[in-house]
Formats: sequence, structure tokens, C-alpha cells
Amino acid sequence: MKRRELSIALVVLVAIFSCSFSVFGQMTSTNFQIQWDSISAGGDDTSSSSSYILRDSVDPSSASQGSSTSYELDQGYRAGVYDRVADFEIFIESRSTQVSAISVTDTAVTVSSVSGFTVGDMVLIVEDEGESQISAMGKITSINVTTITVDQWHYATVMPTVGGVDDYLYNMNATVTTMPEPTPSVLATTAIGWEVTADVGDGYSVYVYENQDLTTGTDTITDVADGAVTVGSREYGARSSDTTLSSDFDTQDVAITSTLQQVGSRASNTFESRDFLTLKSSANGFEASGTYSHTITIIYVGDY
Repeated sequence: MKRRELSIALVVLVAIFSCSFSVFGQMTSTNFQIQWDSISAGGDDTSSSSSYILRDSVDPSSASQGSSTSYELDQGYRAGVYDRVADFEIFIESRSTQVSAISVTDTAVTVSSVSGFTVGDMVLIVEDEGESQISAMGKITSINVTTITVDQWHYATVMPTVGGVDDYLYNMNATVTTMPEPTPSVLATTAIGWEVTADVGDGYSVYVYENQDLTTGTDTITDVADGAVTVGSREYGARSSDTTLSSDFDTQDVAITSTLQQVGSRASNTFESRDFLTLKSSANGFEASGTYSHTITIIYVGDY
């Protein structure tokens, strides 16, 4: 029997497009927010303590702006600078950390072993690994004997219900993800996750693209075309856990192409929002021997 090895080398490109401009009199509700206030001449440009931060205007009489290569100053009535802050981090499933997931209750999962896991790690729990697997991602907050507790689970529409049979927990701390070998009776999967904190009023988008199809030499695994990577076929695709996309990645298995495709998004400011992409590959038994690979690039873009 020919041996088929599938590996996916991941290159992460973080692209943060930012701009800076003056905003006058910004107020919001229902929980009403004033991002700066006007204080008579002599007020600080920023006042803060451990519990608040306030941007003040120095001169209430008129608005003006000054800048150089090293600073930017907006002053005057209700003048302020909106400092856009964004953090984007990628997490890749480590196949070598696989342990059986025996049960899950709320944010706690009982596993066969906690070896290789530490507090602060991002983890992926998988129910019925394979063609129709259900997954969720969370960050470890505590470990007690064989129980791992996370801060919260992030998933598509249904939380995994595990019972120890084809149910696993993985650490998301790999740098390059390698799929197990698919066979005509076993579908191979792996996952790439991300976390975004973005102080951007209009939110953000995450995009993905590839440098080539999943290939070894002259042999290529066919891109999925019918919405589902199935056992016994010969195809490759991915699905996102984000259910609010304008693309089809949130409803079916989709081929990754050389053009940008949206796999994650939020419509407003967000803190530690998480999503993940499940990669799937199947084989029909006639693949050429070798290591199939391609490079995936994932890009964050603030929607300014």
C-alpha cells in the first residue's frame, strides 16, 4: 500500500491597517460614553487612574490640530484622538498533544491525561473527530488532576458533547500543523484558531489564502466543490466557526484559494473574540506517495 502523508505548513501574516484622525463630540448609548471632555484652560491632555481614563481638551475656545513626525495634538472643544488598538494571535492544533476527552461540564473537561497542558494554553475540544466533527476552543484557567478548566468555550452553533470515543482535547501551541494520514475509510482533520482584541468601532475581518493547492510533486488533492469533504473521496477544504460571515465558510466545507476569503469578522469593538478554521482532507487510495503541503496565509484587517 502506498503511504500518503499530508502536512500543511502555515505562514501567518498579520496585517493591521490603521489610520488616525480627529473625532469631535463622540457620545454613545445605551450605556452612555463620553471619550473626552472639555476642561478650562490648563487641563491635562490625558487624565487617568486605575479605574478610568479621560481625554481632555486644553483650550475650550476653538479646535485646532498640530503635528510633527513624533507627535499629534488635537486641542479645543471636544477634540480628541481615538487611538485604535488591535491584537491578533494565531493558535495551531498540535496533533502530538492529543488526549481523550471523557466528559465535559460547562467549562471543565475531564481528560485521560493533563501532560503537555499548562494554564494559559489555548485548547481545542473535538467530538467525533472526522467527517462531521464538532469542535470548541478555550483558554486554560486551571488544571486539577485530570480536569482542565477553560475561561469559556467558543464554537459555531453546538457545543461538543464528549464521551471518550473519538473525542479528544488538543493543545493549540504548534507552529506548523500536520494532518494525520487520510485513508479511504478515515478522514483527516486539524484546526487553526485565532484571537482578536480590536478597539475599532467598525470591527474587523480575518482573511485566508493559499500559495498553491495541497500538492506533492505533480499530484494534487482536489479542492472540495460540493460543500462537504467526505470519506473515500479525494478532496480538501475548510470550514470556519464564525457563523456571521458573508462568505460560505461558515455553512459548508470550502476550498481555500489564492484569493482572499473571509473566515472571521466582528461588526464593532471586541475583546478576546475567538474563532477557528477546521481543515479536512480525504483520500481514495490512489494518491501518489509523498508529503502533500501548501502554505496558508491568515490576515487580520481592521474595518476602519
